[in-house]
Amino acid sequence: FAPAVSALRLYVRLEPADAGYRYKLALALNETGDLAGARDALEAAVARDPGHARAWYNLGLARNALGDPGAAIEALLRAEAAEPRDPDFPWARATLHLALGQHADARLAALRTLE
Repeated sequence: FAPAVSALRLYVRLEPADAGYRYKLALALNETGDLAGARDALEAAVARDPGHARAWYNLGLARNALGDPGAAIEALLRAEAAEPRDPDFPWARATLHLALGQHADARLAALRTLE
């Protein structure tokens, strides 16, 4: 994945406003184990395209993996708002709420998954 990361860093420099390249860079960084770099690239992607639901979703996963579940839930809610018909987003949020012992919120998110 190192060649992909290098190429995507170049694309980001050449097209700094393109959220898609930052999203792809984040995915490549995640594959190399650079979770903080992936999170940063995802944050840059959603700053450029606040409607990029998959970037919000992956940002939620990255934030949780880095030990910030509150910010992870916030990102997952943004993913849901951007793409309300995708069941992956509330399901991920339900699992986070459950892990945090927030049973009522977990139940509501799980029900949202089924809608």
